[in-house]
Amino acid sequence: MPDTATRTATTHRVSEVVGTYLPELRAPALRERLEDVLPHWQDGEAPRAAAAEFPPPPPYDPALDSDGRFRDYCAHFARLWSAPAAEAASSPQAAPGNTVLEDFVESQCTAVAGLMLRTLLEELHHRRARGELAGETPEERYRSFRAWTNSPEGHAELLERYPRLFHGVRDRVGAAALYLAHVVAEVARERTRLDARMPGVAPGTRISAVALGEGDTHSGRSVARIRFDDGGQVVYKPHAMEAEAGFNDVVAWFNDRLQLGLPTVCVLPTAEGGFAEYVAADGHPDPERYFTLIGRLLGVLHLVKATDIHFENVVTCIRGPVVVDAETLLTPRRGPVLGGRDGSDAWGRALGILLDSVAGIGVLPMVMKSDPSDEGLDIGVIGYDQGQPVPYKALRIDNPGRDDMAARLVRLHAANTSTNLSVSQAAPTPVRTQRDIIKRELRRVLSYAAAHRDEVAAAIENRLGTARFRFIPAPTYFYSQLLRMATHPDAVRDRLVRAAVLHRGLLRHGSLDLAAGEARQMERGDVPYFTYTPHSRDLHSDDGGAVLADAFAQTPMEAVRERIAGLGEEAVQTQLRLVDFAFVNKLSADREPTGFTLEARPGDPAAIGDDRLLAEAARIGDVMLETMVDGADPATPATWLAPQISTTEESQWSPGALGYDLYSGTPGLAMALAGLARETGRARFRDAALRVVEPIEDQLRSGELDGAGVSIGGMTGMSGTLYGLWQANRLLGRDGLNPGALAEDLARRVEAGAGVDASAAGGLDPVDFVAGTAGALAVCLALHRGAAGADRDRAAAATAAVARTHVELLGGTGLADPRVTAYTGFAHGALGIAPGLAEYGAVFGDAAVADLGVRIARAGLDSYDPETGDWPRGWDEPVQSYAWCHGAPGMLLGALALLRHAPGALPEEHLARLAQRTAARGFGNNPTYCHGDLGSAETVLLADREAPGLFDPGAADGLYARLFDRVLDGYDRRADTKYTYTGSLLLGHAGTLWSILRHRDPDTYPSVLLLE
Repeated sequence: MPDTATRTATTHRVSEVVGTYLPELRAPALRERLEDVLPHWQDGEAPRAAAAEFPPPPPYDPALDSDGRFRDYCAHFARLWSAPAAEAASSPQAAPGNTVLEDFVESQCTAVAGLMLRTLLEELHHRRARGELAGETPEERYRSFRAWTNSPEGHAELLERYPRLFHGVRDRVGAAALYLAHVVAEVARERTRLDARMPGVAPGTRISAVALGEGDTHSGRSVARIRFDDGGQVVYKPHAMEAEAGFNDVVAWFNDRLQLGLPTVCVLPTAEGGFAEYVAADGHPDPERYFTLIGRLLGVLHLVKATDIHFENVVTCIRGPVVVDAETLLTPRRGPVLGGRDGSDAWGRALGILLDSVAGIGVLPMVMKSDPSDEGLDIGVIGYDQGQPVPYKALRIDNPGRDDMAARLVRLHAANTSTNLSVSQAAPTPVRTQRDIIKRELRRVLSYAAAHRDEVAAAIENRLGTARFRFIPAPTYFYSQLLRMATHPDAVRDRLVRAAVLHRGLLRHGSLDLAAGEARQMERGDVPYFTYTPHSRDLHSDDGGAVLADAFAQTPMEAVRERIAGLGEEAVQTQLRLVDFAFVNKLSADREPTGFTLEARPGDPAAIGDDRLLAEAARIGDVMLETMVDGADPATPATWLAPQISTTEESQWSPGALGYDLYSGTPGLAMALAGLARETGRARFRDAALRVVEPIEDQLRSGELDGAGVSIGGMTGMSGTLYGLWQANRLLGRDGLNPGALAEDLARRVEAGAGVDASAAGGLDPVDFVAGTAGALAVCLALHRGAAGADRDRAAAATAAVARTHVELLGGTGLADPRVTAYTGFAHGALGIAPGLAEYGAVFGDAAVADLGVRIARAGLDSYDPETGDWPRGWDEPVQSYAWCHGAPGMLLGALALLRHAPGALPEEHLARLAQRTAARGFGNNPTYCHGDLGSAETVLLADREAPGLFDPGAADGLYARLFDRVLDGYDRRADTKYTYTGSLLLGHAGTLWSILRHRDPDTYPSVLLLE
């Protein structure tokens, strides 16, 4: 038994490892339990690796290593334990001249390289650093190293240092060889049934090739594709196949009743797995037929509660789309032990609705991210395209065959092929037509189920009621990343490090029992495999043993019956709306131009009646309420299910639960609803606003939002959140956190450095208006303007503190180069930073800060290019934009705001040219505040007040009335663009609503673009 000193040292070491490899684990009780468990992974004697058991490779022959990637070395170990594969290749089932053994060795070379290469490269670097490599060139020194790896002495050193690595290689190759032999034996055992029933298998044919590794590895086994000598093929899967057989029977049942025409495949379960018909990618139906079948398939998959049916699990043939991996059906709702949400918080409930919907199955466009700031990868059956950026890193070998050869983590682009017809590939069939076909057929299937609830539920239970299904706690790419991390030399040498890495699943679900089950399977090199059965709430491991009792909130079959029982018109409409949301990021921009121009046309109204304005405002408010989601716990803020927007380039638009930002999140919507409640007196709008505002205020008071990892900016960060709360409370006439308290909270966050780094700013500049301290200063100035008495003094002190930090981040008042960001415009650039500095300097009597603002603004304006007659988006970016965010409208807005506090500080010729460009190019692009008509109209109307004459006479007269009449009124009923589907303040419904309120009473409803 270890003594006290040893136990203390072990405890310290375990704590250190957990802190290094699971730094995100902050729950004290969970961390303590993990630290109690991890030392047991070191129990038992360390394995030894003797040369007799692991013989060295033959002397190094450069001709066998032509690409310099250790292929010869890996092939040695792939062959070393391949005897069962060799026996399979020579069995009576195998055809003469087959490539079974050669293919096996080739596939295992790749597997062995994945396990060994990083360790070998570390050894290469150590020997190079110690000067132990002979040769004058990097290539010669690499060959010197390879001579050492293949020598008895070098091999002995490697065996001594990395015994677990060699044992792992042997176990991996040996298990694969035994599995290959098993596959061939299964063909022999089931040959009569295969000959009689399986397409692709003809009597008398023999095996010519077997491709292993078609999918994840579980217990050393993976999907195998078997080719016969007549060209026929069949698939073998090493897991229970009753689910796949049952699913195809369910599809056939629906085909009989609804004439769906969905293709099915033949499945033959066996005692230890089963065979499935190979689906050849021999083309696809015409696009209209294809999307018709997709809609029907989506309906069936929704009824059987399918998940994980992404592009790799569907193959499209000339008959249509075929689900070739139907393990993940009857998906139950997670219980508390699996991190399942009980619906108490709205955000979790919204995500639950999304994941439990047609948008969460994987068939529709579906963006996967490893981090909220990632661009994301669309893995949907009809969303995936090659060439997309992959949201996680992969190993790339640089400088192969040299002594500076290295493995680097890099971002790659998706290279996997897909047999499915994606939205983008289906042109010239318009995207909206594709979507509407899917919705039509989805409605048809769901409506049938709603009209025949008991019959449909019985059909599903009769065909799937005894099957076993797969549970996937985390995306398989996450496990692949952990397995890659576990090949790092530190994890190879130190079992404690390896155990900590393999327990990172704990961060996703919070169950130590499940994390231990994941780690045990990954220790074997497998992607974890867990199962459940239709009438039990328990979760089982790959060997059938129980992992978690009561893991689910209900049995899987109860979940299916609940879904079918709830199929009313409202439920169907919800699914159709989520199809719309899933397609938003695929909609082309061809319908976005509004055609609006600054010039008045004959017949344009001079004004809009108040009744019409308020009627449209109320209608928009009701539209916003339709997608609002409340939690069971009123202490948590309500949210919305809607397309989420990446403010870097507004590029995502994939459905999700809205966050706390002002730009497109809940505070902006609550602010608009609060104003609507004020103008209409309707309780439903007031209640909706309060269901956002009050809980967020409580979270601020309790410190729950401290360290939230968000930016400090005016649109995407905490500054915007606080601004939205303040404005909503003001409009509702309630006492919330007063301006002084809000300003102090903001100053505390800025001074603490919260959100002032580029990572928290989502890759944007930490000093800009949208994500950085310029936005924080703008909000503090607004709070200072809105405060009174002693509260105003508190706001003043907080504003001064924010200004100090902001100026320091800019480089100080004496900075030599006033080009402080990469951009010239408002949202992310110079003209968004300058006005706040000018106002602060004027109001607080700081001439140096005011001068800094003027210098920054002038630098932005001086970027004018006489050749183009315009301003670039960035200093070195020969691209022009025409919006609030980038380009002339926003630059002019910022210049006018600055001139309020520094009259005459900017060249009039630049102002005049900005007005010309705004008038010529700033309208007609789309209806929004951020980069559309509302933003440009805001600029024109401000110019009419602050600098009359910049625009043509009468340009501002009746401008909003014309814009409302031609574009805004009923926009979401007339237009089908991405702006139709978002409630965003800057890009959607809330912005239109706010514009109506602001037009009616500009003193009460300030400019959201300036955060007044």
